[in-house]
Amino acid sequence: MLSFPAVHTLAGCLLATNADADVLGWGRPATLLLIHDRPLHGGCPAKLRAMRSVEFPLHPDDLLTEPAGLPALLHRLATGLDHPHRNAAMPYRATLDTIIGLIRDTAPDARLLAWAALYDDILTVAGRPRQARRVDAVDTDGRVYQLTHLSGEDHPLLAVDETPAAANTPATGPGLAALLAATARLTGRTLP
Repeated sequence: MLSFPAVHTLAGCLLATNADADVLGWGRPATLLLIHDRPLHGGCPAKLRAMRSVEFPLHPDDLLTEPAGLPALLHRLATGLDHPHRNAAMPYRATLDTIIGLIRDTAPDARLLAWAALYDDILTVAGRPRQARRVDAVDTDGRVYQLTHLSGEDHPLLAVDETPAAANTPATGPGLAALLAATARLTGRTLP
C-alpha cells in the first residue's frame, strides 16, 4: 500500500510532467509514463525512496489506426504484454523490456508504482469546446489521478480518487489499470 507521502509525491510527479509538457507546447504525441521508485541511496534508511518516471512515447500512427483511440490502445498494449507472441504490441514490448532492463541495472530495488498517460483532449466547458492537456494515472492501490490543464489557464486541476466509481473514472483508467496489472505480472511488483 502506498503511503500518504508516496501518493503526494506521485501527484507532484504528474504536475511536473504537465509543466514539462507545457514548455514543449500543445499538440505533442500521447505519451505513457512508467512511474517507479527506488531507495534514495545506499547510506539512507530503507524507507527513503526517490520517485522516477520513464517516458514511453506512443507512435502517432497507432492512435490513428485504433478506432477507439487511446483507451483501446492501452488495452491492446496490456494484452500484448500478457501474450508476448502476439504481433500487436511487439515494438512496445521490446521498448518496455529495454526500459525495465535499464531500471533494473541502475536500481535493482525499484518498485512499480503507476502507469500514466499524457495526452491532449478537447473538453466542453460552459458549452464551448476547449483544448485541454490531460494526465491520467492509476497506481498499484487502484487510485485514479486526473490532471486537467485547460489551454490558456495558468494552473491545472488535479484530482486524486481513492475509491473511483466508474462514472468518475477517465476513459483511459481501465486501460491504464490493465497495463499496470500486465506489467506487474510481467515483472512482479518490483522491477526485478
